[in-house]
Order: sequence, then C-alpha cells, then structure tokens
Amino acid sequence: MVTFTLNNLILSASLAVATIAAFSTAAPTAPIHRTTVGSDPCGRLGSKNIRKIKYKDVADCYKAIPIDREIASTTINAVHDLFRDFYVFTDSALTPQVPAPFASEPVDILKELKTIGGRKYTSDYQFHTDVRHAVDTLRDGHASYDVKCYNNYGFEQNLTLYAPVEEGVQTLRVYKDNAKRGYEDCIVDKIDGNPSLPHIRAWATKRVSCSHDVNARQNCALARQGYDVKKGAFLDESGEFSYQSYLPDKGYVDYELRCSNKRPSGPIRLREEWNVYPQTEIAFKDVKSYVAKVCMITEDEPKSGPQAQFRPHRRNLVIPIRKRDLESDDDVTAAADGAPRRLFQEFRDAEKLVSGNATVFYHLKTQPDTGVMVVHTFDAQDEEVSTVLKGLNALHNRNVTNILVDFQGNGGGLISLSSNLVQMLFPSKQPRDASYEADLRVNKSAQKAAAVGFMANDGGYNIYNANEYYDLQTTGPASRYKNNDLFTKPVNITRNGRTNLYSEKTAMYFDPLSAKIVKAVAKFPWTGRRENIRILTDGRCGSACGMASYFWTTTHGVESYSIGGNKGEDLSMFSFSGASVITLKDVHDTYAGLNLTSPLEELAYKNEVRFSWLELYGKNRTIPLEYDAELYRPKHRLDYTSENARSRVVMWKEVVAAAWKK
Repeated sequence: MVTFTLNNLILSASLAVATIAAFSTAAPTAPIHRTTVGSDPCGRLGSKNIRKIKYKDVADCYKAIPIDREIASTTINAVHDLFRDFYVFTDSALTPQVPAPFASEPVDILKELKTIGGRKYTSDYQFHTDVRHAVDTLRDGHASYDVKCYNNYGFEQNLTLYAPVEEGVQTLRVYKDNAKRGYEDCIVDKIDGNPSLPHIRAWATKRVSCSHDVNARQNCALARQGYDVKKGAFLDESGEFSYQSYLPDKGYVDYELRCSNKRPSGPIRLREEWNVYPQTEIAFKDVKSYVAKVCMITEDEPKSGPQAQFRPHRRNLVIPIRKRDLESDDDVTAAADGAPRRLFQEFRDAEKLVSGNATVFYHLKTQPDTGVMVVHTFDAQDEEVSTVLKGLNALHNRNVTNILVDFQGNGGGLISLSSNLVQMLFPSKQPRDASYEADLRVNKSAQKAAAVGFMANDGGYNIYNANEYYDLQTTGPASRYKNNDLFTKPVNITRNGRTNLYSEKTAMYFDPLSAKIVKAVAKFPWTGRRENIRILTDGRCGSACGMASYFWTTTHGVESYSIGGNKGEDLSMFSFSGASVITLKDVHDTYAGLNLTSPLEELAYKNEVRFSWLELYGKNRTIPLEYDAELYRPKHRLDYTSENARSRVVMWKEVVAAAWKK
C-alpha cells in the first residue's frame, strides 16, 4: 500500500457520533489466566523454532484470543465514524453499476460496519477479520484496516502462478517452483478441485482490493517481476495468492498439474502446505503476553499527541541540479586492466545506463533509437528528479528519440515526484497544468480545525490550511487561497441518495519545475511530443502512478499499453487515483497538533487504518476519478506469454515494435 508523502496531507473532520450499540462496554472480557506452554496455543507458537512453525500453530494462537468487548466497541465506533465523516468515497461507493474496465459491486460501508457491530463475537480474530474484509470490499487501494495482532506472520506457497496466452489459448501455469521440483510452466488444471483460472479469478474478485477492475486484481494475485533497488535487478514476486500476509482460509492448497516434461504424463496431484514466516521478533509465552506485546499499543509506542504530531514536510520542488547531471557521461567503471567497463549488465539486448531509488534507464540495443524509463515506485525523495534528468541525458547521448515508460507494479508514493516527472516530459505553462481539480469532505469539526489551521502550517503541509490550495472561484489565473473560504463556504453534493457537505472545487498547489530543469529538458527530441512516448502498465499502477498516467494519456495524448488480465477483456491503465491517503493516526496527530480534541477514538491495538480523504476529478468531469472508469481505459492491450512474463526486455521489444512499427 502507498503512504501519502510530499503533499502528504492530513485530513479530516467528523461530528460527535453515537455509539453503535453492538458491544456492551460495561463488561470487558474476563482476564486471560496464565497457562502452561503445552496447553496454551500462543505459548506453543512462541516456543517453536521459527523454521518449524506451521499454519495450525498460528491459527490456533489467533483463534484462542477471546474478544474484549470494550476494545471491540471502541474499534467499531472509531472505524465507522471515520468512514462516515472522513472517507471521501462513502457515498460514491454506493454507485449501482460501474462501466468497464471496472467490475465491482456497490458497497454500503456504513451498513457493513454497523452489521459487524451488531454481531455477538466470541473470537477477537473473527471480529478484526470481518472489519478488514468489509473495508477491502471498497476496492480502494488507499483504504485498509490492518492490525498487527493478525498480520504477525506471512504465508507463502512453494508454487507461484501466472496466466500466459500461448497460441491463442490462456492457461494458468506454474511461474516458479520454489521447492525446485521442476514444475515451472506445468499447466495448473485445478486448484482445490476447481478449474484453476476461474478459481484464481474468483479469489481475486473476493480477496484482492487493489482496484475496481477485476483484471487488475487478477494481476495483483498472480506472480510478476519487480525491481529491487539494492540488487539492481528485476526479481520474481509471488503475487497475493501465493504470498498472503493474513491467515489463509485453510492450511494447504490442492493443485492438479499437467506437465509435458514429466513421466508419466497423467495429472500430478499436490497438497502444498503454507510456509510460515514471522514478521517480527517480539517474544511471547502465552495468549496474555501475545496480546500485551504483539497486539496492544505499548508505553514505548506513544499514542497521538503534539510530540508525535503528523506534520508531513513540504519539500521544495525547485530541485537543485548538479552540474554533472546536465552533462553527457554515462556510468562507467574501470576493469583491472584499466579499460572502461560498463556497469549494470542485466539484459543481453538492453543496457542499463542510470538507476536511482525510483527510476532505472535502459537503452535497447536492437532498437537503438528507443530508451526505456522504468518508474517502479514514486516512494522516493524529490531529489530523484536529478536521477531522471541524468537518465534522460544518458538516453539523449545515445541518439534515442523514443521513450517507453514502464509503470508495471508501481504502487505510487510522492505526488510531488509524480508532478515533476510529468512536467519533465511535458513542461507546464503554469503549475495548475499538473494538478487535478479536487474537493474534500467538510463538517463542523473540519471547519473548527480549519479556523485554527489557516496559515498555521509552520513550514509543513497542513490539510486545514486553505493557503495550500488553489482558489478556482476567482477570475484570472488561479491563485492560492488568501482566506478560509474553502472550508467556510462548503456545498451540498448528493450521490446515490446521500447528501453531504464538500468543499468547493479546488486544486492542490504545486511549485513549478525550476527554469533550469525546463531548459535542460527542452533539447530532448521527445519533450512535448506524444508520438515519441508510450506507457506500459499491468494495471498495478496506483496513486501517484495513476496521476502521471492520467496526465500523460488524457491531457497530453500519450498512448498506453496494458498487459495481463484475462485474454480479450479490458484492463485498467492504473489501479486507483492518487493524492489522498492518510491514516487514523494522522487524524489524531493533526488535531493534537492544532491543540484540538480528535473527533475519533484512539484504538487499543497497533494499527494502520488508511483511507482516502480527497477526491480528484478529470478535467471537465463530474464523476470523481476513483469511479470514472472511462479514464482508466488504455489504448492498447497485450497478453502475457511464457517469454515476456519472464523477461522485461522481451516485453519492451514487443511494445516498441507495436508502437513504432519496427
């Protein structure tokens, strides 16, 4: 999931809310009595060698934790109130029918949470699991409910899977056999007794929350490659089906394989147990100490307050450029004999020239007028702009004229970096050119915070400071708010039968690129030329990545290619829109930083409750971008094959050949 940095904003608002009458707060669960290791499920788990932990050990511990009704009541109240008063898509999520490439059902998240609140749980694990599943049904990559108590272990299958198309037929196959039994590329006919590809699709539809598009969710579920900065190479990743961070439904997966390289040629039936990996080194000896040490917020993890105030640093977007970034040298080193030796040899047909924390630049040897800019994340400091400029210079010095931007697997990150990257290929005439129209929820609590927060950001980015937004209501060029009208003059918007207060249309403020960078990129043959640029994505392109995709394709007319999903079906360019994720803790810290009482209750469990606080709009559109499916549709579709799924350079060459008819 993507953290909201740069313009890492802080939202929100809430009215004082009635308690959901689900849990009795009068009588907490009786204290857990200490038992011997042998009879205590968490004691058995905590005493095991980590290499010998099995699924059942974790399941028994999780399910042995009795519910504390007071904690459960506080939790459901806080989460319900957050999604009622803070979450910006609570009303939009009720949309009855979304067009392709989306395939998601309407969700009444408030009703779902109230239903959970009304159940008489005896299992703490089941309660928190139901809350998590309810939030996941929103299919918003920015919305999640996670508690450390129940993602303290990871679960991995030996088999990772993918769905290539060979000779026009799509099958589910083994991408990698981590047990080294030689099952790579065997056809997976059945999973748990069901036809395999429909089974994976049904699982992704139900369990994966990365997108409203089921084909993007299918890509999230299956194996893929991701770029590893430390190793400087593309590495295999399992996918959400084969690696799960929460307790799977059962302790094994049954597979039926068909392998052309195995004898006899009949079906191979495997029952694959989950490999279990602890995610922390916290020691515990029984249920009571597991709850106290793993689940509960402890004294060394202070609750919200001014000392822990969330004030995301607003970085200066006028990035200093080092002289050598404007020069022409590629990265080289010297061999033992003193002769120059090129660094980063990874592919036979593509040479790596420059790499940073978010971007990597390759020159295609077989198509020498084409370069590839891999943007694998936006979770990097704004100084990455210097790396981008260096990479573009390196491509220019190889006489490159066409650029392929590879966004596959990019979960997002800094929206400032996204804005900068867009402007480096299409320099803006004014800052507003790289900024969405947007609005946010408003209520009395938000207005009170805005009255205190106006012009009081202390050098940081404060969501309640109207001066950080454009006043689009004024005549002439857009300028930043000089008053608090954004919060004091809200408007009523009715969606799907619900009416709530929102701010008038605004836009987040971005500093433009420096004149020095604009001058530096002006010399490149692709700058401002959509015919020289293409985008490649697998639908796993979220938040800041979605922003860059939208601006390049919709505003500037760049053509995009999406790969994967089900053959012949639509696949989104990006998975969810950007610029809008904060956490429940951020809300508490924001109010504390303004010396106000948070309208939401603190949670007792260590948690990461994320949500979208700002809704963005495409240019001249009335549907929030999160639900504006038409703007997600790519120009072109590609299928995975057994070759391009394993070699990024093969995929690049296929796209380049199709895009520029080579």
